[in-house]
Amino acid sequence: MRVLVDASLIVYLNVRMPDDEAKLVEDFWEDLLRDHELFTNLLALDEAIYVSERKYGVPFSETLELIDRAVLPHVEVLPLSLESYLEAKKYMVRHGLKPSDSIHAATVEVFGLQAIASEDRDFDKIDIKRLWL
Repeated sequence: MRVLVDASLIVYLNVRMPDDEAKLVEDFWEDLLRDHELFTNLLALDEAIYVSERKYGVPFSETLELIDRAVLPHVEVLPLSLESYLEAKKYMVRHGLKPSDSIHAATVEVFGLQAIASEDRDFDKIDIKRLWL
């Protein structure tokens, strides 16, 4: 399956957490890597960098290192375009999704992906399969 990796997964790969929770996240990541073709967009990377620092105190340099080491070798970064914007508008207007969620949903639609790996339940409001722990 072709899956969009949302910021939430990258954040959880990046922050300290209890060993049992970290194991769940790592196992989920390994399953995705093994069984799916993975994609993301620059907005998801931006959100992961910002949230990691703002909410969890992880320096930008550490998050950038994680992205370079553990994400980019396995995940294709898809471009955002005018087409993405036009599709995102539909998700904002029709479904009331936040702008960033709408851009992720549009990325799924524009590039023919089948699911999104995200803890964000707002994606359950639309016709995109959501994968999570």
